[in-house]
Amino acid sequence: MTNIFGAALATATAAVVVLILTPWLARLAQRLGAIDRPDGNRKHQSHPVPRGGGIAVAIAALAGALLAINSTGFSSTSSPQPFIGGLLPAATILLLLGIIDDFWTLTGIYKLVGQMLAVSVLVAGGHQCEFVSLFGYHVPLGEFRIPFAMFFALGAINAFNLVDGVDGLAASIGTIVSATLGIIAAAQEHWPLAFVCFSLAGALAGFLRYNLAPARVYLGDTGSMLIGLVVAAVAIESSIKQQAAFALAVPLATFAIPILDAGAALVRRITTGQSVFQGDRGHLHHALLLRGCSVNQTVAVISTLTLVTCLGALASFFTSHDFFAFAITSGVIFLLAWRRVFGHAEAALVAKRSISLGRKLLSRGSLRLQRPLENSIQLQGSRAWQTLWDSLREAAPNYHIAGLTLQVSIPYLHESFFAEWKANHPKANHEPWRLSFPISLDDRPIGKLSLVGNATGREAVADLEHLCAYLEFLHEEIAQLVASPVLIGAPSWQSNELLSPSLN
Repeated sequence: MTNIFGAALATATAAVVVLILTPWLARLAQRLGAIDRPDGNRKHQSHPVPRGGGIAVAIAALAGALLAINSTGFSSTSSPQPFIGGLLPAATILLLLGIIDDFWTLTGIYKLVGQMLAVSVLVAGGHQCEFVSLFGYHVPLGEFRIPFAMFFALGAINAFNLVDGVDGLAASIGTIVSATLGIIAAAQEHWPLAFVCFSLAGALAGFLRYNLAPARVYLGDTGSMLIGLVVAAVAIESSIKQQAAFALAVPLATFAIPILDAGAALVRRITTGQSVFQGDRGHLHHALLLRGCSVNQTVAVISTLTLVTCLGALASFFTSHDFFAFAITSGVIFLLAWRRVFGHAEAALVAKRSISLGRKLLSRGSLRLQRPLENSIQLQGSRAWQTLWDSLREAAPNYHIAGLTLQVSIPYLHESFFAEWKANHPKANHEPWRLSFPISLDDRPIGKLSLVGNATGREAVADLEHLCAYLEFLHEEIAQLVASPVLIGAPSWQSNELLSPSLN
């Protein structure tokens, strides 16, 4: 009973502290310039919003956990020292990183370096596992135990960082995930872990008072990264107590929605040749907003999905059967893709890229494929980029173009398109020329057109002259597509005139 009281005390204390601290820290952040301002591109809030919430959540969670641990006198079979000794310094590093980013906006690579430093400290504090357990099979990690733990922690940090895209979403998901892990830790009688989880859940639940739409303060990277670090540390530490085997099904189900969102983002960016640090509007919450959901409805839907997968994780934990976690999580992901809400475009990208790779491998062997390699997909939006792409692709061989890549990304219109084509010609004796043209409208970059040509000498010069003449016309066609709110018909020009110099 003492430990149950401690869990309740941790939750209540953290909620009260965050309710008191958040308004004060929000005003301080506003005075110091840590403000998220609308930019008309990816940020569409009606007014600037301070980012001080993550600091308030961190202080409140720490206060709740320490008070609960001290009040219970460590009346459990586990000591808090190894866990707190590894988590506190890692969390401190991540908090400093988040504060710097909230004030001065770090680039993606610097944030990644800071995150790696934090998880290195966490893993060095003993948060490692010797085995991975799945469906009753134990796979020894050996020398990969440290990279695995770092990868898992980094993944959790960035998954929660990426999911923090609309008011109240990261805090809502974080509350559910933290409470789930708290229940698991309490069932194992690892009460210091449970106190940390319940205090974080209480802090996030209290923070929602100021963070639900329309938000008065944001978590910022300080808060979203902290959630990922804490839940990753608890998941790893809980698994260590179970014969040093990391029971993979339970944490995967618990983090399923953030992992799905982050994984889809990585697929989109890597397969379309974009930087993994480049933001877009292709996340799950964007998909629901485009289907007519309000911000609060979007948060409610995603939180419900998270609750469902977390219940699957709890079912697997208490029954010791991984089936429940995988079945429920797979069902949620399949439902989203089947209803074409989220994940279907990324799945199509992977499938098409795999087919293209298979054809490419076959073309290098004794079997020569006659068809060119092609891959096109509308990732977001409804404008007729495919029509534009079809004309480009059909005309390209007439002008000695051997390869094309078209990337369109217009976040403020929720439009994204990717296509690539490569002719299946025998390998030339000379190096092909390559050009990449940035596409912009109203001084906003919206995409890129890349070309590969196999002509040489004067013939190549003539092709380049035609391309330069065509660029102005291409710009006009793209402007028409952007201006159109619905699908438009085929362009008035013919595909065999695509690169003609008469289009000046």
